[in-house]
Amino acid sequence: MTDELHSLTDLHTLEQLARTQGLDALDAALGEALARVPEEARVTLDGGPTVSPRTLRMIRSALALDAGFLRAHPEALFQCLFNRLRWFDAPDAEAFFTPTEHAPWSAADAHLHALAEHWRRQRDARNPAPWLEALRPLRGGLESREQLFRGHEAQVLCAAFSPSGERLATGAWDDEDNLRIWDVATGECTQVLQGHECEILDVAWSPDGKLLATGSRDHDVRLWDAATGALLHELTGQEGRVTSVAFSPNGRIVAAGNLGWRVRLLEVSSGEVLRELQGHEQSVLSVAFHPSGRYLATGASDDTARIWNVETGEQVALIEAEREVASLAFSPDGAWLALTVDEGIALVETQGWTRVRTVGGEGPYSQVAWLGNETLGALSYDRLVVLDARSGEISRSRPQESDGNERRVAFHPDGRRFAITAADGVVRMSDLASEPPPEPLSELARVDELWASPEAGLAVIPSSIFAFVLDGRGQVRQMRPEPYAAPGQPWVASPDGKLLAYPANHYEEGGMRALVVLLDVETLAPVRTLSAEPGPSEDGERSEPDARLVAFSPDGTSVAAVVEEGAVRLWRLADGALLHTLRGHEDAISLLRFTPDGAYLVSGSASSSRLLLHDTKSGAIAVDTRALLEPVVAYAAASRAPRICVGRRSGEVEIFELATASRRLVRVTEGAVVGVDLSPDGALAAACCDDGAVRLVDTRTGSILHELQHPALPFRVAFGDGVVITKANDEHGRFFSLSTGALLAEIPGHVEPDEAVHQEDWVVLGEDALALHRRQEPTPRIFFQDPMEQAFILRGGLVVGRGRSERDALYVLRIHGQG
Repeated sequence: MTDELHSLTDLHTLEQLARTQGLDALDAALGEALARVPEEARVTLDGGPTVSPRTLRMIRSALALDAGFLRAHPEALFQCLFNRLRWFDAPDAEAFFTPTEHAPWSAADAHLHALAEHWRRQRDARNPAPWLEALRPLRGGLESREQLFRGHEAQVLCAAFSPSGERLATGAWDDEDNLRIWDVATGECTQVLQGHECEILDVAWSPDGKLLATGSRDHDVRLWDAATGALLHELTGQEGRVTSVAFSPNGRIVAAGNLGWRVRLLEVSSGEVLRELQGHEQSVLSVAFHPSGRYLATGASDDTARIWNVETGEQVALIEAEREVASLAFSPDGAWLALTVDEGIALVETQGWTRVRTVGGEGPYSQVAWLGNETLGALSYDRLVVLDARSGEISRSRPQESDGNERRVAFHPDGRRFAITAADGVVRMSDLASEPPPEPLSELARVDELWASPEAGLAVIPSSIFAFVLDGRGQVRQMRPEPYAAPGQPWVASPDGKLLAYPANHYEEGGMRALVVLLDVETLAPVRTLSAEPGPSEDGERSEPDARLVAFSPDGTSVAAVVEEGAVRLWRLADGALLHTLRGHEDAISLLRFTPDGAYLVSGSASSSRLLLHDTKSGAIAVDTRALLEPVVAYAAASRAPRICVGRRSGEVEIFELATASRRLVRVTEGAVVGVDLSPDGALAAACCDDGAVRLVDTRTGSILHELQHPALPFRVAFGDGVVITKANDEHGRFFSLSTGALLAEIPGHVEPDEAVHQEDWVVLGEDALALHRRQEPTPRIFFQDPMEQAFILRGGLVVGRGRSERDALYVLRIHGQG
């Protein structure tokens, strides 16, 4: 039996099983071994740690977290296992999490990180294929036995298990596809119910599990066939958002409460309103039927709960609370009503509707439910508790990571599991008895903004107060920008990576002044603050630009910025002297960059389609032309020749010879030219046309050499070594032969042609995974399980990304096997 333990903790065996028999066979082998190997069994690996059946369980959990990805990419088995196990119980993982009592790295048998490093040494000895090492812990616990339900694109607002517990219904903030039904056993979405145009605030199952009721922000209640997804009835135009819905025990009536202070009872068979319950003096937040079906309890923001006779619609009782009653529930035997109050959970006996006691002093709670006749489950902003309704003793207090938004919980009918909603669009189901995974430190748990200067090897993650600077070694340093950085505006690094520039705001008596702050990257200390007196305005008020653009010159001797609407300032870096104030735009500036030789500063206004080139020495306007600058920028400059080109809405490509101040206009389409590029020597131009073709133009003669046809609109293009790489709005990148125009390869996902041409490694943001390619190679060489919303490769082989599957998670990954 110990042979199995030894074999299934051997990396080569695991990889061979996954490669030859598949992930499911590997999981089955681990499960069978766990059934046979005694819990006390131990094996010490040659040159590695001592392993046990717990090791097999953790390997199995790690595989489950990345199962979908590994089925498609079994070659990534080591990468996934290493990144999960290495950070699980390593001493250096502690720095990434909030202090916790039951930390894996504090356990006496912490050994998984040592096993991961043991595998790394084995793999290095075999001259391995390239892989990605996570330099920060990945989200997802190995011991929490979480099951993830992924599919919503926005915050999930409500969840409910079917009476059998086999299905889970969820409602979310998505504009569409916002009501889903999931198979609890597999985590797969089995039904998407369409119809609600706004977020769904509550969902409830009928007692027989055949119907769903939903309430939404668009003031309506809907009844659905849960098997077919068909909409059966809808009640629209209520007085306010429908906050809570519930079926009667016999399934014939649905109660719906709204922010308009009213509750309506609907007949399920007809969808007609049976009666209206009026009496609350503020918004109704919660509704629940008594198990007998005779009574309905409602809670509201008027700090009361009210009891109604379902048959007559009369108010039977009023129960005072110290705060809004966000949630209430009857015990299964009908003897008690529990409702959320200021001090915890109030218990009301239902024979006389008398409030008897308050339990659960860790409140306030946002939600309460009965787990049997004597046990309550409740959710507060940062923990889930289970308590005895008679004594008030808390038997389980489970911390829950707060994501800054109200979360909702659904308890499984078996009373042992729960599902909790989150702002990242994922619903997580866990065992009540399991330990939650350690909670990441809040500063970098979620990343809303990510700015990167790949050539300088730097990335910046701004937050509300602090900024975090990440370098090519993977080190993250925290700083507090003074003055405060302008929110949502780009941070830029100098070409040599020694300076960082960020737009800032300074408030003074005359109003706000826009600044540019320069930081020393080594110390993160301010080097210089750049500003200038604003020019005259018609109303005498300072006008802050929408886009606070900053650009360093290619030689790193000057910096340009938009600190005033319609004007560009150019400063010398050595002493901060203002060299020029460059004017000419009457509308907001949306483009700012230097030409590759630094001789000209390019600025553009998307709203007016105007593009200007200012001479950086004299400040004079050298080029004043029209160009299409949104949704993408139809401007390009040759890297080895003083030549630029622009694309126009009228169908022409305009080519400028900056040395001679001459220009050539070439019509390439009857529609618009939405994107352009120039070959390094400027001899060829590529024009993305809205008729679906990319046309290659000889800039000297104006003749069209090739037409590269696309099934969708191409909008970005770049010249490579013997290839032309394009990006189209069908989310595909394409490689074409420069000499023949033939299509060489298609790549699914978001491809940035300029990155594919110039970077040693470049990324494709795919549907299900992130792919890394070598320069100008269409075949990927490494995959990572999160496709990511943003990803940058910094100089030195560091990948920095913002998660998509794990919404806004920060990834820092090291590329191994660069050769």
